[in-house]
Amino acid sequence: MLTDKQESLNSDEYIRYSRQIMIEQWGESTQISLKKLSVIIVGAGGLGNIAASYLVGAGVGYVAIVDGDEVELSNLPRQIAFDIDSIENSKAYELAERLRSQNDHVEVVGFHGYITADNIQHLIPPCDLVIDCTDNFEIRQLLNRHCVVNRIPLLSGSVTKWQGQLLLVDPRQPAAGCYRCLFSQDQASEGNCNTIGVIGPMVGVIGAFQASQALAYLTRQHCQLSDQIALIDGDTLGIKLLQRSKNAQCSVCHTVAGE
Repeated sequence: MLTDKQESLNSDEYIRYSRQIMIEQWGESTQISLKKLSVIIVGAGGLGNIAASYLVGAGVGYVAIVDGDEVELSNLPRQIAFDIDSIENSKAYELAERLRSQNDHVEVVGFHGYITADNIQHLIPPCDLVIDCTDNFEIRQLLNRHCVVNRIPLLSGSVTKWQGQLLLVDPRQPAAGCYRCLFSQDQASEGNCNTIGVIGPMVGVIGAFQASQALAYLTRQHCQLSDQIALIDGDTLGIKLLQRSKNAQCSVCHTVAGE
């Protein structure tokens, strides 16, 4: 998955990453550590476009993009890595190609396919972080179960209309529970952008939050979302952070993980 990375930065990397290296809590050591980390992003739509671009730009060593869709005309208002010439091309391959041209110091791989119970072990191997950028309730539940069982941190984001939400399922914070603790498998999905619509810039907002919180977690092994869920309203500019706790009846983090 991740080829061996140098234990130092070359001159090009110093220039490229200079603005984040100068941050006191970051520095050269943090930048070098990022080169050794691997992230898998599931979903190459609006959220994935933004989150992947910032993580590749920041210098995460390995970034994989998984998506089975092709680019459509209706995607272009919010999936800003694509253009007219991208239509009918694989989202995963198209995004991966653009990311490689953005930063040739990062290993970027695209996988064209949908996550299923049969292939998830292959498509989501052990890594430092999985980022859920899907708009499919069933796939979110599948990712959650897989990550809980395999103790892989999972950062989940979603957007509909003007509203977005974010949470991190952190194996180091078992008392905070998992995605299933909040959203039952039997709970009816409230729909996605294909059925109830979405405001394009809100996808950018949530995708950027996913990237920033991913970097916070990868570099500090903790972020606010480890035990909270963030609810963000782009219409009112309201942000609510709500404390999370494990559901004792959860069939994933309670039964499967044996906590």
